[in-house]
Amino acid sequence: MKFLNIFAVFLIFCVIDTHSLKILGVFPTGSKSHFAIGKAIVDALHDVGHDITVMSSFPQKKTKERYRDVEFLEIREKYEKEMNVSAFDFGKMPVFMMVSMMSTFGMGVIDDTLNYESVQKFLKRKEKFDVCIVEIFYMEAYMAMAEHHDCILIGYTTFNAVGAIDEITGNISPTSYVPMPFLDYIDKMTFIERLWNTVYTAYEKILFHVLEVPIQYRIYKRHFPDAKKSFYEMIKSPAIIFQNSHVSTSSPRPYLPNVIEVCGIHVKAAKALPNDLQEFLDSADEGAIIFSMGSFIQSKDFPIEKRTAFLNVFGRLKQKVLWKFEEDMPNKPDNIKISSWLPQRDALAHKNVKVFITHGGLLGTTEAMYEGVPLLGIPIFGDQKMNMNNAVAKGYGQVVNFDDITEERIESALTKLLNDQKYFNTAKSLSKIFNDRPMTPQESVVYWTEYAYRHKGAEHLKSAGSDLYYFQVISLDVYFVLFLIFIVNAMIDFYVARYLYRRCFRKASGKQKLN
Repeated sequence: MKFLNIFAVFLIFCVIDTHSLKILGVFPTGSKSHFAIGKAIVDALHDVGHDITVMSSFPQKKTKERYRDVEFLEIREKYEKEMNVSAFDFGKMPVFMMVSMMSTFGMGVIDDTLNYESVQKFLKRKEKFDVCIVEIFYMEAYMAMAEHHDCILIGYTTFNAVGAIDEITGNISPTSYVPMPFLDYIDKMTFIERLWNTVYTAYEKILFHVLEVPIQYRIYKRHFPDAKKSFYEMIKSPAIIFQNSHVSTSSPRPYLPNVIEVCGIHVKAAKALPNDLQEFLDSADEGAIIFSMGSFIQSKDFPIEKRTAFLNVFGRLKQKVLWKFEEDMPNKPDNIKISSWLPQRDALAHKNVKVFITHGGLLGTTEAMYEGVPLLGIPIFGDQKMNMNNAVAKGYGQVVNFDDITEERIESALTKLLNDQKYFNTAKSLSKIFNDRPMTPQESVVYWTEYAYRHKGAEHLKSAGSDLYYFQVISLDVYFVLFLIFIVNAMIDFYVARYLYRRCFRKASGKQKLN
């Protein structure tokens, strides 16, 4: 009885000491995959008792206690209209144009959402929050939400560090072995690749300061006229950056202590499949293939010759194929099952799945990594090519570029993945590495969010590099001065040597004339 009394007192103290944080999540892009990471972050915080408010174009379908939405649905409709139609053309753009287009689009989203009626009403209330979590993706002006609501700022990215992360934190991404996300390079680059990687990285940084900052500054002052921080002070204020990356899916690289990797944050425990899908995969005695191009790209939009190439190859396989296909498919082979919606994460957990055919988006490749499933990638744009090239380099994937799709190439890639055991073994080995962490991604998010709050913004984690320009971070100004000193010294040495030579030559000439 005495023990129970002590335990009851302990529980009371625990309840009294626990502080439920008020957390604001700002996830403005209309992309479902981008939203999925932000949603997973706030879900992890909600699960441990924190109060959540989310600004997005994806309101929750079922209301939950301590969770509310500030929605702007029209942004998603605009995003889908502007981006989805040209998905394949977007992938063919030069990197210069792709980065510029995404930057311009991001700044347009900021203005659209901040002018939205529900957002305007929310801003006018100036509600007090403890923490504000904002996606960093060409939309830095949104970081002003933290000062507006008098709270600590945390940022997150949906893939490996974009250039803005280095600008914000002072982190360093050596261009000799850290590829820009929109290139298809991996960490081991040739000289030419390192050259182009440096050029593109420099271009992104110049674009950030010359185009983005001036425009976003005007948006910032227009919507937050009472803000006391300068624009640069505001964008360099995040206490923590959550990054959707892990060494098993990419490659080792330097990070500052306030950049926390949480790749896999969106991967939940596998749930039971719908009966028809469960029966289909259970009956796949020779194995099964999952084919999904994600939410952004639809298989029904494939040109007929590419779709036919897949159908012909699948029809010759012993394996069964579960294909996310958005319309009816007459005369399909018996070993193919189509579905307009696919519980991808749950399907990948089935023991009979041997290969995942994907566009190479980081969410899907992460789910496959979690379960140890080899990949056949058909990358279209963005970081998809780099993700798939990493899978190939690590030995658990094959790539067929979209423009190169033929029966021969598809069949060759699938034959390797299905028949060569090394792909399966490598995928399982990397899956163990991926899942072997001191904390789960969800636990990391909770710990570091609460850590930033406990330590009032965790200023001690911030690098002095965040106050420097990039040319100062890499000491380019120092090297330039040293180079000038070298040139000046070389010129002095040259002129002194020439002077002495001429003096000596004149003396020698004078003696010869006297003689």
